[in-house]
Order: sequence, then C-alpha cells, then structure tokens
Amino acid sequence: MSDVQDALQPIDTPNDDFQSLFATHPSPMWVYDPVSLRFLIVNNAAVDLYGYSRQAYAEMTVLDIRPERERQRMRDAVQGRTDMERAERWTHLKANGETLEVRTYGRAVRFNGRDAILAIVQDRTEVNAAQKQVTDTRSLLDSIVDNLPIGVFVKDMEADGRYILFNEACGAIVGYDPADVLHEEGKEIFDRKQALAVREQDARAFRSGSPVSFEETTSHADGTAQILRTVKRPLPAPTGSAPRYLLGILQDVTEERSVESRLAYMAMHDALTGLPNRAFFADYIQREAAQATAEKPLALLYLDVDHFKHINDSKGHAAGDALLCQVASRLTGLLDDGDIVARLGGDEFAILLRLKTRALIEGFAERLLKALAEPFDLDGVNEHVTCSIGIAIAPEHAASDDDVLMRHADLALYAAKESGRSTYRFYRPEMRLQAERRHMLTAELHEALLKQQFELHFQPIVRLDADGLAGFEALIRWRHPVRGLISPVEFIPIAEETGLIVPIGEWVLREACRAAAAWPGHLKIAVNISVCQFRHNGLLAAVVTALDEAGLNPERLEIEVTESVFLADVKQSLPLLRALKELGIRIAIDDFGTGYSSFSYLRAFAFDKIKLDRSFVAGIETDPGNLAIVRAVVGIGSGFNATTLAEGVETEGQLQRLKDEGFSEVQGFLLGKPMPRADAEALIQSEALRLLAVG
Repeated sequence: MSDVQDALQPIDTPNDDFQSLFATHPSPMWVYDPVSLRFLIVNNAAVDLYGYSRQAYAEMTVLDIRPERERQRMRDAVQGRTDMERAERWTHLKANGETLEVRTYGRAVRFNGRDAILAIVQDRTEVNAAQKQVTDTRSLLDSIVDNLPIGVFVKDMEADGRYILFNEACGAIVGYDPADVLHEEGKEIFDRKQALAVREQDARAFRSGSPVSFEETTSHADGTAQILRTVKRPLPAPTGSAPRYLLGILQDVTEERSVESRLAYMAMHDALTGLPNRAFFADYIQREAAQATAEKPLALLYLDVDHFKHINDSKGHAAGDALLCQVASRLTGLLDDGDIVARLGGDEFAILLRLKTRALIEGFAERLLKALAEPFDLDGVNEHVTCSIGIAIAPEHAASDDDVLMRHADLALYAAKESGRSTYRFYRPEMRLQAERRHMLTAELHEALLKQQFELHFQPIVRLDADGLAGFEALIRWRHPVRGLISPVEFIPIAEETGLIVPIGEWVLREACRAAAAWPGHLKIAVNISVCQFRHNGLLAAVVTALDEAGLNPERLEIEVTESVFLADVKQSLPLLRALKELGIRIAIDDFGTGYSSFSYLRAFAFDKIKLDRSFVAGIETDPGNLAIVRAVVGIGSGFNATTLAEGVETEGQLQRLKDEGFSEVQGFLLGKPMPRADAEALIQSEALRLLAVG
C-alpha cells in the first residue's frame, strides 16, 4: 500500500510510474472525489473483485457499492474524515448483488489538480485465512477441548482428584475461571457437602470402568441454584497399566429441566384460565374415585355456562375468554382444601368435592349458582349468565369406576339443561335409560331418513273473512315400523342435537312444495324452519331447489320462524330472511308473544304474517288480559300490514271472538286436525264443491 501512497501524494497528474503501479497492484484500489463521491480511477484488482466494468465505474459513486444501511455512514465518514489514515470495516456490494466484508484504508491525495481520496481495499478473506493459520498452530487437543459447547474436565486420580484440564465451557457453567481451578481439588469449587458428594461420585465412576451419569442441584459461584448433569468415566490406560485419569463431561441442564417442567405443566393445565385441564382431571379422578367409600364419598360436579355461545357471538371471543376466566376465579374461590376444579374445554368445568352428605353437596351447588348469578364485568358492561350443573357421587353412583362416574355426571348435566337450565340435578338411574333411548332413537332417525319413513300431515288454515281455506301447515310425522306414528315432539329435539334436522328439513320443504303444487293456486303451504336450519349455509339453496323441482310459485310458500332465530345470530338471520322475501316467499313469525323481544323484531323485519301463540287463545273467553293481547296483535298486524293468524282454536266461542276482533286467519282442532295428504286433498275437493254450489 505504501508504494502507491508515496507515488500519489506529491503529484497533481498521474504519471507513468503511478499508472503502472496503481493498475497492477494486487490490492483493489480507487481514487474518488470527496465532494461528488464519483470514482476518478479504479485499478484492475478492483474491477476483478467487484465485477463492475470500467464504463459502469465511470457512472457510479462510492455509495453505489454499499448497501443502503451503509451509505449514510459513508457520507458521515467522508464529511468528517473519520476513515482517513486508518483501517475501517465495511460491507460492499459486488455487481452480482453479493455482499463482501472488507477493510478499507483512506488517504487524502491530489489527483489531476484537485483534492481526492485514495481508498485501498483488503478482502477479509485474506484476514480469515491468516486467522485460520494461527488457529491451526494450536494443538489439536487444545482446539477441540477449548471450543466444545459442553464442559470437559480431566482429573488426576493419583493426585487426590486434582483437575489437570478444565475447559472454558466448564468455567462458564460453574462460574469459575478455569485458571483458578486447574491443579485444585473439588473442595476449592464446591462447598464441603457437595465436595464430598463429588468425591464419592468420582470413586464410583472410577471403580465401574464405564460411563456413569449423575444429575443434581448445586450452587453456581454467584449463589444461584443450578441443575448439572455429569457423565464420568476412567480414561483408558496403556496396556498393562491401571487407569489414572478420570474424564468428565459437564452440562448445565437447568433451563432444559425448567422447560420440561413448564411443558409438563402446560400439558396438564388450561392455557386460558390456568386451571387443571381434562387430562389432569381424568388422571386425578381415576386415583381418587378408586379410594372413595361411603364414609369418605366424592362428589363430581359437571357444569357449563348457559348460552355461552351468545356471549361469543354478540361480544366476540375476547369477551368470552374474559368471562371464562372470571368464572374460573369464582369457582376456585368456593373450594376448600382437598377440592379441585378443572376446565374440561369450552365453557365446561368439573369440580371434585369431599363433602359427606347430599345436603352439603346441595348447599355447595346453591352457592355455586348464586356466585355465578352475580354480574360479570366485560369491558365495563355488566353481563348476567347462569349455569347448569350435573352431580354424581362416588361410590353411590359409581363404585370405584371413574369413567362411569364421569358419564353419570354428564347425564345429570344434560338433565339439568333439559329442566330449563340455571339449576342442578343429581344422577338417577333412569337418566342412563333415557340416554340409551336417545342413542337408539338417533340411530333409528338415520335409518328413517334412508328408508323414507317420514310423512307429512297437513293442518288446515282458514280465512275468517270468507270462511274458506287459505292453505295448510305442513307437519312432519314419523311412521316407525314398530312403534307406529311418532310425534315430532319426541324426535325433532334429537334431530336438532345431532344435525339430522338439516336433511330432514330439506325433505319437508321438497315434499310440502310438491304437494302444494297440485292444489288450486290460491292455497298456500306453511313450513316451519328451525334455528339449526337457519344456521346452515345451505338453507337458501334448499328452498330454491324445492320450489324449482315442484314448479311452485314462491308466493305460495310461507316460511315460519320463531324469535329464537334472531337470538342465534341476527347478523346472519336478517340477510337470509330478506333474501327469502326477495324471492317472493312469505315470512311468518311463529309463537308470537312468548319471547322477550318479539316487538323489536317486528321493527327489524317486515313479517308478512303474525301467528299468535295458542296460550293466548286458550283464555280469550275468560281472561281479560288474553283478550287485550289479542286486540293488540290485531292492531299490530294492521299497523305493519301483516296477516294475523291465531293458533289452537278449539271452541266455537274462541272462533267467534277471534272473528269479532278482526283476526285474518285461524287454525286448530275445531277447524281440522293435522291430516294425511289424501285427506287434505279430499278437503280441498269438498271446499271446491261447496264454493261451486254457493256460486
């Protein structure tokens, strides 16, 4: 480098000596303008190393061979002359985009009559090669031992177990400088108790003649506890002589054991609430149930939050998670020592109690219901929820069998939900029989769908203004091959639980539309649609398919829904109802007056028909309150331009009162029970003959 520097410093114009020396020098070099930062001259080595052509260099600045992150640093260095007369590390860019780690040396020169900077580049590859040569001069053993990531030591057992090798990793693990440990005994590192334990380990390993592993908790030099794993074995001795040295491999496994502990905890605990999870609880109850006796019984409580999905749907999953955490906290606060609560998943929790009498268990269940009845704070808004609880007792309900105990608690929980929720139920043997019957009925429902055992019955709907047929409501029946005709009250809830309501509902739609297509054009067909069907994405397509296959005018189809459709998911329900109405289908709200928000839904959606629930019709002749509701519904129907229909008409007095009050349509046993299709068509025929005779 000095030859080029000496040749450049005194000249204003490049001479032949400079040109020759500069061009052929093996180090990449260039001269650049400190103001414009443009290259003024570049030697052959720089062209070869970087891959840019001389024409390219003529258009480039020294910033162009640097990554974006280095350019400001280069500007600052040129402005402040901080890289002059000293070697600096830089990252440069080759023409092909590769980066190059270099050292550059800068020096101020005069070039062609102006100030310039000479930059001499050293590829760090050469430096690395030099460092490698230095490293290679060390002994192979020192290189291996000093650079191992695990601790390695050797003891001379004929010199009281003094350390003759103690690598850097060992020093880092125990917190001592290897230089301070060499030629010392273990008592210089460990306290007296630990030193004695180490000596015993050494003797055991030396006697065994094979690797022996030890793991123990010790103290680091700074006093912190750590877990060390050591493998020791005697070093083989020359033939004919006894071993003298003991080789040790040392590892700090503190973090590893901590991670294992955390993973074990996570595997057995719920990440959201911190409670034991289903796996932990199943293992725990398996041990405890086997030990339950009449004198020391166990009570297993299964509970879930009633209508938890509504919280998730309306307020989002974050609010749902917050609610579950608060529920977990309240449950934990109710427990005594020896009791346990776990989150089984979703909104399901389990509690294991050591209460001796049913009265005490009932008292706990009452306290639990009361605790969860208090409002929950979800982002500053008070939310009220309830829970359902199922209780099974060991050994009374399951002697030493945890699986049976858990199944019985689950059956009791199901019974609590069936009883209206927000309550608790103890297991009873008949619950198992009911469960078995539900299971059998579910299997038979699948078979009924495949073997076409369902049929439709049709209940007449009568117009009060003309005393004529307005249409029919389609009602499904199941003609069981053994049990005969089964009411939908018995099998529809199971169909909804299992999801079979979707294909069954599609069958009802197809059959109802097919039947109505054969009737006179003024008669309508009404079909009930459940919440489960509304949640299914294929409902709209199923309705369109049923109409197309039957060739039925959409205006002759009435879809009946209850308020629960809105409670399920109003964001999904309203667009679907509007889409159905745009097809020309009439939409009726069923069981009107029995829900909490019927009036608000009338404002949200323009129903074509309002069906007054039969409970209000039953007392119309004697109860002034029911009569007031009837009159109110007539007014509402008039205000919303909706047809009004009263269900459950069973007496002439009810019929006359509804006619007097201005109801549009009625249906009930007085006017006709649900009947097979053939009977419905016979009724249509007789109605036609009556009208013909009148005409």
